[in-house]
Amino acid sequence: MGTTLRVIEIFESLQGEGHWTGTPMTFVRLAGCNAPALGLECVSWCDTRESWDAESGVEMGVAAIINQVYLPRLCLTGGEPLLQIEGVRELMAAAHGRGLRVHLETNGTVDPQVVTGSPAASPCAGSPLFSESDWVVVSPKPPSYFIASGWMGEVSELKLIADERLDTATAERLAAEHPAALVCIQPEYKMGRRSVDKTVEMVRSHPDWRFSFQMHKFLGIR
Repeated sequence: MGTTLRVIEIFESLQGEGHWTGTPMTFVRLAGCNAPALGLECVSWCDTRESWDAESGVEMGVAAIINQVYLPRLCLTGGEPLLQIEGVRELMAAAHGRGLRVHLETNGTVDPQVVTGSPAASPCAGSPLFSESDWVVVSPKPPSYFIASGWMGEVSELKLIADERLDTATAERLAAEHPAALVCIQPEYKMGRRSVDKTVEMVRSHPDWRFSFQMHKFLGIR
């Protein structure tokens, strides 16, 4: 039996955040999140709590997942997708084989260079995770805003949530550590107008950064 993944849901929608806002994608939401165990403060405003439990959802093989992807872009999200890193590795390899462009959304705490499987257990164990056509969104969370060292040179987009903790110095440090990444600052909507104003000010004072918002919620779609 091939590698399987725990999947919360598969659906088609428009990307609602960041650089690719408005772009049609197939979203695969994987089960499991390490934010609560790590004490990350995003748990207070997370809007996908159904993905926290690693045993939730259904178990699906890679082929079964790929067979439900009809759009040219596949977005892997969670939870934290890389808690199932070897399954993700095989899924991405299969997606690349189909000519799909893969978007990965991660909090950056799991090192993508760490091999958790073996060639005997997984034919893709230890193989490169990303291709040049992939788009990797890393959204580090407070209080530490930790990003594992294996992400150096791999980050396409840094997504930072302008909650009470985020300050300009932290955002500037992360941007400097990942100079090739597009920086997107996004309001934390439970804070209301204060977070919107904070986001606007941060972006206005850093013209290379971008304001991001959850367009899908504004439109009332998934």
